[in-house]
This record gives sequence, structure tokens and C-alpha cells, in this order.
Amino acid sequence: MKEVRNQKSETRSQRAGAFRLSSFVLCLLTSALCLLSPSLSHAVNFTASVDRTEVSVGEQIQLALRCEDMPNTGQPQLPPLDGFNTTYGGAQTQVSIENGVRHDAITHIFLLTPTREGALVIPSFKVQVGGQEFNSQPIAIKAVKGQIQGVNTEDLFQMKLSVARTNLFLNEMVPLDLKLYIRNGIRYRSQMPSIAATGFSEIKLPRPVESQEVLNGKSFVVYTFRTLACPIQLGQVALGPAQAALDVYVNSGRRPQMPGFNDAFFESFFGGGGETKRITVTSPSVPVRVLPLPDAGKPADFTGAVGRYALDVNANPTTLRTGEPVTLTIRVVGQGNLATLAPPKFTPPEGFKSYEPVVKSKQTDDMGYTGEKVFEQVIVPLSVRATVIPPVTFSFFDPEAGRYQTLGRGPIQLRVQESPAGTTPVVVGVTPGATALRPPEKLGVGVVYLKPDLGAPASTEPALYRQTWFLATQGVPVLAVVISLFTQRRQQRLRSDVRYARTRRAFGNAQRRLAEAERLLQAGQWTAFYATLFKTLQDYLGDRLNLPSSGITSDIIEEQLRPRALPPEICQALKEVFAACDAARFAPNMQGKVDRERLVKIVREVVAVMEKMVL
Repeated sequence: MKEVRNQKSETRSQRAGAFRLSSFVLCLLTSALCLLSPSLSHAVNFTASVDRTEVSVGEQIQLALRCEDMPNTGQPQLPPLDGFNTTYGGAQTQVSIENGVRHDAITHIFLLTPTREGALVIPSFKVQVGGQEFNSQPIAIKAVKGQIQGVNTEDLFQMKLSVARTNLFLNEMVPLDLKLYIRNGIRYRSQMPSIAATGFSEIKLPRPVESQEVLNGKSFVVYTFRTLACPIQLGQVALGPAQAALDVYVNSGRRPQMPGFNDAFFESFFGGGGETKRITVTSPSVPVRVLPLPDAGKPADFTGAVGRYALDVNANPTTLRTGEPVTLTIRVVGQGNLATLAPPKFTPPEGFKSYEPVVKSKQTDDMGYTGEKVFEQVIVPLSVRATVIPPVTFSFFDPEAGRYQTLGRGPIQLRVQESPAGTTPVVVGVTPGATALRPPEKLGVGVVYLKPDLGAPASTEPALYRQTWFLATQGVPVLAVVISLFTQRRQQRLRSDVRYARTRRAFGNAQRRLAEAERLLQAGQWTAFYATLFKTLQDYLGDRLNLPSSGITSDIIEEQLRPRALPPEICQALKEVFAACDAARFAPNMQGKVDRERLVKIVREVVAVMEKMVL
């Protein structure tokens, strides 16, 4: 009986052990499933947010569209936002690990500039992932009249956009004036303005003309950009608005009172200590109606020229022999889109051989609105019966008169004689104006007489004291002394001024370490690559800002760089580099696909931008 009880006890122990083993295996498989399928343990999220909800007209706010654990589909396209001008500010990525699960987030930054006062709304945005639709909440924005230290920005900055006419025909060139008004006495840095011109060909702004104007009793510096606009879309279109971004220097203190300069404006913009403030000046848009060219009265040889033109045609020579070239010069002079002007209609008749025309253009104004276009064509009469060059016609549409016009010149009479027997004139090249006949070669013609006696030799070199190299060497000792003094003072400053020394060495050290990072990138040594890239940022920012390099993290962007007016797009890109380096350091096995070459490019751009800044 005792043996039976022992056998039953052993059987129960084996069953309990098997149960514990199966339970352990089940827990292990469950844990592995959770690790291999992180998408099952966290949900997709999509949000929209702004850095502030009250903003002055002309200032920028940041709209952040954050996508968590979504596939990256690139830059999203925003629809037109009523009351805002929109530009893309870049993207930043973030990687985090929570309970062993990786979370990826990408935030797209858009810079919004209110164009009018009042209550504005950023609408809800939608994204679809895996058949599901995610919506963000609409955001209410309050846009108020812009001010800088109590002075309305519209009293300091204005922009006006004007065109000669608002009823235009398709492909008609129209002069355009963009004027930027800046109050006298303001210290600022300006970017080249831009003009929104949907429905127009590309508008290129030249260098402005500076002048002075008085508006409402206040003096302004006026920068006038004169250019051209050409509509390429029919219907009602909008020209503008135009925008210009200004970094305005704003003082924090008050200046001493000065007779004749006690206006609040001068109180705000003179004095010691201050900061820069980004202001966007916007002009109203100009509604333009674009009409199609009429079909009634359209000539058969019309090729799309719109403007006002004159035609001149001449041929040279008019007396020649068969086989000799004639240069036919067709000159079109006037106002319009000369760049797209097609050659006037000309068909060489039978009995002539023709070459491709050479086109020359000449502008008579800075905008390219007026000028001339010359078509030079070489034709060759092949027989004495080829005595008439037929008329040349040119048709265009005159937008001021509202009708088509056709100009014609010719015919031109030629006197053609038979070439002497045994001569075959050949056209050398096809460049009109430089055509020539190759004459028959004859032996013994053009031989130069040889001089048998060279005469007495004479010295051709000037005296030593008159030679340039000898005079230049006399300044070498003085130059050596100057260079020695400059080098000595620079070495003394490098030893005594720590901030200066760190600033001077920052750029060179950054370039050497970036070259090392690129070498590691090519070799596929990712860990060393991220460590070198992160060390490059730490040392460069520490040297330029005179801060301890070892304590620099991504917090330096908001604490030091953004207040120093580092461009927002550079700040966002720099955050992306810090995030990628942190992910590589703390979770190298969980890092996804990263464009490492782009990270190096971002760091190079940061170094290049900061080298131009006075910190």
C-alpha cells in the first residue's frame, strides 16, 4: 500500500511540474507577442496645436500637426486658410520607449501670418490611417492690431501693390509696382519680398529703387520694386498679396530726451539694450480679370504676340551674283513679351536656299518691357531669276486698342547676275553679318619680303631700379613687421580672452568633426557616427555661446538659440538632430529608418547660419 501511495504522489508532482512549465511558456509567448506587435499595445494619435491663440496682424504663429505612430507620408498639404498666409516650417521627429514599446512621432510645423484683424479659425484637419479617420479640433485665433512698444505696426511698415490695368488679356505683359514703406529711424534686417501670383507666370523682383516719402506727416523710406506680370490663366485671378519678413530691433530701455525727437516712435526705437522681433508686412491683393483673345479678326499668321510693335525689314546686299548670300534682317520693336516673341512669317520662294535665322534681343528698359528682337536670316539666290524677296508679315494683338494688327514690309527687289565660270562661292558659316566668300587661292600671292639684315641688337629691358618686381620687394620688410605685430596681438588675445578664443576655434573644430562624422557614415559605424555628431553640436554651441559643452542638450534651442533670432526652420531641424542622436544613444535597437546624410547637412547649415550671426 505504501508503494502505491508513493506512485500516486510522484504522478501528482509530475502533473504539477508540467502545468508550471506550460504556464511559463504561455507567459513567455505572450510577452514576445507584445514586443513584436507594438501597434497592438498603443493607439494612433493625431493632434493640432498652436504656440499661442492671440497674435498681432503681421506676426507669425506656429501650427504644429503631430502624428503619433503613423506612417510618414511626407509634407502634408494644407488647404487655403481664410485670413492667414501659410508657409511650411519643416518637420521634427521624436522617438520614445515606454514599457519596452517604441513610440514614433513626427510633427509638421507651419508658420501662419494673420492678414486681418478679428476672430479667425484654423479648421479641423483630417488624416486616414488603415481605413480609420482621425480629426483634429478647430482652433480659434484672435488677431489684433499689430504693435511694437505701443506703436501700431501699420504706422511703421506698409506695403502696396499696384498694376497699370486690372483688365488684362491672356499673355499680356503689364508693369507692376511693389512699394515697401519703412518708417525712418528703424533698425531692421529685411528679406526679399515675395508675391503670390497664382495664374501668372513667375514674377522676378529686381533690386529696389530707394526714395523718401511723407505719409500722414511721417517720413518713410520707400523701396520700390518695378517688374512685370503676365497672366497665363483665364478668369478672375488675384495678384498678391505680397509679403516681406522684417527682423526689427526693439529696445528694452528708454533713450534720453532730445529736442525735436520726443515722438513715441523714437522713444521705442532708440536706446540701449534690446532684441529682434519678426514682423511680416503684407500688402492687399489686387483682383485682376483675364480675358481670352478674341477669335474675330484673328489673322492666319498670328502666333500669340500681345503688345504694341513696329516692323522693319531690309536686305543687304541687293546687287550680287548667283550663289552669293543675302542677309535679310527682320526687326520687331515695341512693348510686350519679347522673350516669347516668335519670328514673323517669311517663306523663302523657289530659287533661293535659306539658312536658320539667328535671333538677337535687346532691352531698352530695366524691366524688359520695351526693346527689340532681331531675326537675321541668310538666303542665297541660286539663279538669275531669283530677283524678288517676298513680303514679310507680322501679326499681333494690341490690348489697348482691343484688336489684331498686321504689319507688312516688302517685297524687296534684287539684281542677280550670273557668276563667272569656274568660281564657286561658298558661304562661310551661317552667322548673318559675318558671311563672306572664300576667294580662290593663288600661289605666290601674299608672300612677305624677308629682311636679310637684322641690324644692331638693342637692350629691351629697363634698368633694375625701374623694374616692377624690384620696387615691390622694397615693401617686404614693412609688410613683415606689420604681420608680426598683428600675429603677436592676436596670440595675446587668444591667451587672455577665453570667449574670443572659443569663438575663433569653433568653426574649424566643427568642420573637422563633421568630416570625421561623414567618414564614419560611409564606413557604416552608426554608433560612432551619432556620438561624433552629438559631440560636434555640443562643442560648437558651447564655444559659440561660451557655455560648458558637456551640459548642452536640446533645451539649448529654446533657452538660447530661439531668443537670439535663430531662424525657426533651423531651430526645428536642429531639434530633429538632437532627437535622432538621443534615440541612437539610448535605444539603438529600436531606431527606425533615418536619413543620416540629412542630419549631417542640417548640422552644416546650423554652423553656416550661426557663423553669420553676432551672438
